[in-house]
Amino acid sequence: MAYFTAVLSPEGSGDDRDWRSVDVDLEAGSPDELADVLRGAVDGDDPVLAVLEREDEWFALVRTDGDGDARVFVSDAVAAADSAYAPLFAELPAAGELATGAAGADDEAADDEEDEEEAVAEEAAGPGTLVEDVWAGDPELLADLGCPARVLLRLAASGEDPSAATVEIGELLGFADVVESLR
Repeated sequence: MAYFTAVLSPEGSGDDRDWRSVDVDLEAGSPDELADVLRGAVDGDDPVLAVLEREDEWFALVRTDGDGDARVFVSDAVAAADSAYAPLFAELPAAGELATGAAGADDEAADDEEDEEEAVAEEAAGPGTLVEDVWAGDPELLADLGCPARVLLRLAASGEDPSAATVEIGELLGFADVVESLR
């Protein structure tokens, strides 16, 4: 099966944001190594986003901002565990394990978020379908750029073609044309 990878960095902000592709070798053995590679691809503290897809199986997004840790989301951690990129996803928190809110956050708020995630997954799968969360990582990694967690969770739960999923994300954030030009 084929892989597709693209590394993108935005120029500007808000509605004036333009994305450009960045030429980077994505062979890294850990999220920290990949974060170093991504940070080295741009000047300053601009965000850098790596888009990874494995044909018909999964998509993943890896984001760095300045000196911060890499933030990762993978749509199907089970399938990704058998891929060349498995080391990047090996220690991600699985669906439901991600700590929500600040330390000491109200349990009711965490329960509400879990209920919303379950509702999104059930809606994407259709009525009467058993939904098993196989995504892992941080579904909030693009929220500040305009792609809420519920979109990533819906796309992961739907099992939609990974390239269609990343195009939908790209349309929300404004990089769909750049990604399509790289295919």
